[in-house]
Amino acid sequence: MSDDKKSPTYNHTEIHHKIEASPKAPGIKAAFRFNHASSPWVRGISSGLSSSLPILIGILFDHLQYGLIASIGGFTYLYTKDEPYAQRAVKLFLALLGVTLCFTLGSLFADVAWMKTILFGVIGAVSVYVFGALKIPGPSAMFFVLSFAVSTSIPAPNLQAVFLHAGLVFLGGTLSWCISMSGWLINPRGPETAAVAKAYRQLASFVGSLGTESFHAEQHKTVVELRAAETAMKQMKQAKINRKKSSFAHRLFLLNQKAEGLFIFVMAAANDFNPAVSKKAQAVIETFASEMATLKKHKKIRDVREEIEELSIKEELRTLLLDVNDVLQMKELKETEYIQFSQGSVKTRLKAAFHKRSYVLKNALRYGIIMIVAAAVAYTTNIPRSYWIPLTCAGVMLGATVRATVQRGIQRSVGTILGILIGTGILMLEPTGIVIALIVFVLQSTIEIVIVKNYALGTLFITPNALLIAESGHPDKAISYFTSARVIDIVIGSIIGVVGTVLIFKRASSLRLPYLLGDVIRKEGQFLEMLSTEQDEERIKRERNKLQGELVNLRALYDNVIGEYSKTAVKLEGLWPAVVATQQLGYMLLASFEGYELSETEKRELQETFAQLAAAAEQKRAPKLSSVPTLKHYPIIQGEIVALYESLQVEI
Repeated sequence: MSDDKKSPTYNHTEIHHKIEASPKAPGIKAAFRFNHASSPWVRGISSGLSSSLPILIGILFDHLQYGLIASIGGFTYLYTKDEPYAQRAVKLFLALLGVTLCFTLGSLFADVAWMKTILFGVIGAVSVYVFGALKIPGPSAMFFVLSFAVSTSIPAPNLQAVFLHAGLVFLGGTLSWCISMSGWLINPRGPETAAVAKAYRQLASFVGSLGTESFHAEQHKTVVELRAAETAMKQMKQAKINRKKSSFAHRLFLLNQKAEGLFIFVMAAANDFNPAVSKKAQAVIETFASEMATLKKHKKIRDVREEIEELSIKEELRTLLLDVNDVLQMKELKETEYIQFSQGSVKTRLKAAFHKRSYVLKNALRYGIIMIVAAAVAYTTNIPRSYWIPLTCAGVMLGATVRATVQRGIQRSVGTILGILIGTGILMLEPTGIVIALIVFVLQSTIEIVIVKNYALGTLFITPNALLIAESGHPDKAISYFTSARVIDIVIGSIIGVVGTVLIFKRASSLRLPYLLGDVIRKEGQFLEMLSTEQDEERIKRERNKLQGELVNLRALYDNVIGEYSKTAVKLEGLWPAVVATQQLGYMLLASFEGYELSETEKRELQETFAQLAAAAEQKRAPKLSSVPTLKHYPIIQGEIVALYESLQVEI
């Protein structure tokens, strides 16, 4: 706080939540730290089947090589996440087409070094941009690059062979699509149920954090989970599921709406909660989440009505909790309109990420440029099958930040060198036939089960598995190739990936942060003014969604900033209180449903206030304001504006 300035006066009584210290990027030691994530056994086994069944089928028809090629398509399964089956069907099919196309391009241009070099960059950049713009979790460019890379080493003497191999990859991918979609036969609404249950579990953590330093972090996580649940509901709607005929689908829609209502109420009444009430409400919501996680069609859960009625809480909160309980007890309820935490259309999100200050665009360009450099190095050396250089580089650069990329380089190198010992042992046994399929199944399943614990541990099995698939057709030189050339390839690829990421656009996030912060503050001012004048509810709803998306992006960008290696990034940690205050103000605005008409004087004062606050954020200086306008209809909002003003009293 500057000594020569006083905060604008604010008479409304309120309780400010403590702001936790700025999150810190993990150090090098984190590369070898084990996460406490649960082991995804179903995903692991399904992934193993997707890779090994094509090989087994090829063996049964006496065409091992065809089976190995088809198993490349099996990597399509790795793009499976927790999305609804309707969305998964489309996403995996598009991923399958992408893997097949990349494999075809690799076969067509296998003997044209300059074209292969360019295509490595194009495939990598386009994949990273699409996955980043659409915020699709998963391996991004990795398996498109892998498909392209491996195909450049598989002999295809003519066009007939090229399209035969592409067809085999497509068939292998189709099998993985079927395996991924098989859960629909058992529990067709499973992913949607899991998404809503996860939102309630996070909502419980948010309620329990009221008045603590973790409040703002839990707030952000809650909005992210509500967005995911809303997207799942949107996919159900697009799948044209008739909620009148499907009572279970209708229950999920209602539960999702009530979760949004609970979040809005807690945001608006956060200052009225005391620790005892927060913990009791948290326990009830956690009960909902636990029961909901195993929710099945026509199944009731434990009735907690009596527990809710005994709570000393506001009637509005009690009503919301009782409504959730009634939905779970399969009672009829009317739908209520709340904020929709949706993400916009695919076209809108792709266009929104394409501008000169876009982190997604810069990240994609960086990825493509470094991939071209790695491929150029690979094809100017005499190392056999040197495509492992750009392939390793592709995996290393998928770290979310610069620091994460450095960690991945270390993990990839250490895990791979140790993995070579496993691979050498396997190849020395000279496996044949069904044994190859069995080993691939075990390795691929193990990768997916352990990689959530530690990436280095996963690479311990990635290397022998990938090389077993790629090199089983060359038993005469597999061992010597595996033990020498691969070490060199992987070390070179890791170095290129790490050095390139550190050097190219290394300050992309830190340069963008002040401008995004200022932009979000301006949009908050515009949204507050719109609440007092706009009568079109659809437009208000659209602007709510836009503002909510920007608030999530702001926190994500800050997380990227602290992951950079630069002096600018270190200095910008001073903006952390402003980032928190901006998010808090934004979420309070999203929770405001009633609009009150503002006078022309109030509008001018608000416009000037938000313009000064935004300019201060962009220029990294204290705002030139002597007071904040009085908002008699929005006292809590006024308090949050004051908090934002105070957070910007810092020179960066």
